[in-house]
Amino acid sequence: LGVAQEAVKLAQRWGADREAAYRAGILHDCTKYLDMEAQLALCQKYGIALDELEKVSVKLLHSKTGAAVARAEYGVSDEIYEAIFYHTPGKADMTLLEKIIYLADYIEPNRDFEGLEALRRLCYQDLDAGLEMGLTMSVEDLTRRGVAIHSNTQGALDWVRGHRKGS
Repeated sequence: LGVAQEAVKLAQRWGADREAAYRAGILHDCTKYLDMEAQLALCQKYGIALDELEKVSVKLLHSKTGAAVARAEYGVSDEIYEAIFYHTPGKADMTLLEKIIYLADYIEPNRDFEGLEALRRLCYQDLDAGLEMGLTMSVEDLTRRGVAIHSNTQGALDWVRGHRKGS
């Protein structure tokens, strides 16, 4: 619920469809609490291709399976499907809704970590700067914990850095 509410606020601030933001936000974690076996079964059921890292990371799987279930069970649009699909790793050339869901999940009111308040402020001042900061924080956290960084996450960070330099 916190992600859905934050997504609506960000959508309102940045001129995105608030209803789409709410739907993506409320459904983004619909498969999060399924175990690896159930996640893999959903991947097989919906024909979701996995890379080597995803095959061993339930955290990465839930965004893909959540998108598939949101489409199959709730008939979400392609735009909402993609926002849910990429809400965990991110990706290069994110749409406005994809950025909003990625960041809403990161800064929602129930989160608490060092640097969060600065990130929240930045997301309402400059969405792409907020995206860069959030992705940087994510990559730094994964590196610190010795967790592999998904290629989509690194691609998202490289893209937003290049995009911001070019603007």
